[in-house]
Amino acid sequence: MKEIIVPAPAKINLALKIKGVRSDGYHEVELIMQTISLHDRIRIRKNERGIKLTASDPSLPVGQKNLAYRAAEEILNFVNLTAGVDIYIEKRIPVAAGLAGGSTDAAAVLTGINKLFGLSLADEILLEIAARLGSDVPFCLHGGTAFAYGRGEKIRQLPDLNRLNLVLVNPGIPISTPWAYAQYDQSGKASNLPVDQLLQVIEEGKEINWQEGWGNDLEEVVLREYKELSLIKERLKAMGAKFVLMSGSGSTFFAVVENQKAGEEIRANWPGKKDFVTTAWTVKKDFPELW
Repeated sequence: MKEIIVPAPAKINLALKIKGVRSDGYHEVELIMQTISLHDRIRIRKNERGIKLTASDPSLPVGQKNLAYRAAEEILNFVNLTAGVDIYIEKRIPVAAGLAGGSTDAAAVLTGINKLFGLSLADEILLEIAARLGSDVPFCLHGGTAFAYGRGEKIRQLPDLNRLNLVLVNPGIPISTPWAYAQYDQSGKASNLPVDQLLQVIEEGKEINWQEGWGNDLEEVVLREYKELSLIKERLKAMGAKFVLMSGSGSTFFAVVENQKAGEEIRANWPGKKDFVTTAWTVKKDFPELW
């Protein structure tokens, strides 16, 4: 095998709870994360030596500032492999959108290089490498539905949700994650998200009615600064969404809709013509439907 193509699916946060600041400067969080069908595609090809990265989006860095490039470095160095790789990222996930686009590309590179070279690295090793790259990367290795805690790098897999149909809207406003967390810290607010109860709903396979307290602690402080994002949330609700929440630090909002047809109607009639708007759905662990 000379090359491999690996899907790199986006993720949304069904719940994001901030418990405080740790001694190492990171935030202690509790997250319920979910893989969705929107995905980048990563093509990895063997070469004799070195790493070359290119992407369909010219705004992406192609050197060590790109997490996918660093993922390739980490795994090749770990196994002392002298061969190199050419990596091409077909970008479909909006950049800096709260959808873990960089993290999922990095995870796909780890998975792809492990398969392409027949390294057979144990999952524990891949997770260890992933954690060094970033808090979201371990989750992105397998996706599905999961509970993340610590600084977000500790993962407990949850039962896969029944398919949820979604609409995603991103207005192209880049929001700094460190800035969003700093705003939350300055607000002095203490989180009251009932994450334990939400986990119980998922673990017991109960039907979600979206009145259980799902939420994102960063949403309020981000909306306070970016008033135009409140309009997106209000529009999605007015167009029939059952539930609307900001993902991560934004600026993407996801809306849970009754079925795919309802989602397509929202997409087709969305008034913000410059916004990125797409339908999507939740996918299972290891995302078999995307390969």
